[in-house]
Amino acid sequence: MKSRFALLPVLFATFALAIGLTACGAQPKDEGPDYADDQAMAVIAEGLVARSDYLDEQQEAGEDTSSAAHLTKAVQAELDVVSPLKDRPFEDSKLQESVIAYVNALNDSLKILEDYPTTSLEFYQKWQEVYGERTGMLKTFADKYELTVPERFQATFDEMLAQGGAALSQKETKNAIEQLVESIDFQKTDDGYGLFTYSGVGENTTEYDFKDVGLVVSLYDADGVKAEETYTSTTSWASGEKVKFEAMSSVDAANIKVSVNYYSVAD
Repeated sequence: MKSRFALLPVLFATFALAIGLTACGAQPKDEGPDYADDQAMAVIAEGLVARSDYLDEQQEAGEDTSSAAHLTKAVQAELDVVSPLKDRPFEDSKLQESVIAYVNALNDSLKILEDYPTTSLEFYQKWQEVYGERTGMLKTFADKYELTVPERFQATFDEMLAQGGAALSQKETKNAIEQLVESIDFQKTDDGYGLFTYSGVGENTTEYDFKDVGLVVSLYDADGVKAEETYTSTTSWASGEKVKFEAMSSVDAANIKVSVNYYSVAD
């Protein structure tokens, strides 16, 4: 008959093995990064509502919600909610870029409020510009990532989406005509008597029919110094149409740069 003490090493080994197996089984499973993709739109919506609620509360209290102080607090209320997304990992890199751009637009809003009086023309222009960017991004979020808001905020949100759609359309046409103009190869012709003609033919390869298009022809000397700006225009530039642009100057330019001065889209 074996001694009970003789069985101790076996029992200890069995106990140690059981403990080891239990410990291995209890280790937490590595689930990878905590991606924000599935939560991002809900957070964006929460930020929008926080901003709107703050302004509604101030308006009900009889406050001037167009003041710099209240606009700053309203933007900050939204930022407090959405800014943590900037540091979160995303599986969809395009979504991540868009979310970061949205947070940056909110920070740009704060900078505008800090730098310009709200009664100035500069403030209005820059505020409208960043508002267009922001609502354009919200339109993209709604169309591509199914951003939704609570029903009580829906009417305001619909207005923002309409403005965002207009801003996106304007941005698309602006990019289109700027790319067209950049593609025009302007050449210099010596007309004699100290006069030069700068001309180029542009083909409208976009889907848009432009009208009242004005271009700035900037003329630079050999040292890269701008010597003069001259202008050329056309009353219409339909899709698929080629237009010749010409401008005259007494400057014998070494380099020519052309940019869009103004334009509109035909109805």
